[in-house]
Amino acid sequence: MSGESENENRLISLPEAAKIYDFNPIYLASLARRGRLRAQKIGTSWVTTPKDVKEYIRSRQKRGVYRDDIKLD
Repeated sequence: MSGESENENRLISLPEAAKIYDFNPIYLASLARRGRLRAQKIGTSWVTTPKDVKEYIRSRQKRGVYRDDIKLD
């Protein structure tokens, strides 16, 4: 496995993901609970991976107040 691939699959907390991708952590937790963001709960904390956050961003539908300022690499 390459270093980049390992980096994309490392576990990060939802607050960390929110900071990296400029989302509200409460919004990401809501997505995780509804199954829209692939994440898992470990104890009382939700975790996800950069890869899963990017997959969610790519899957978003343009409706309502759509943020087009979120860019991937």
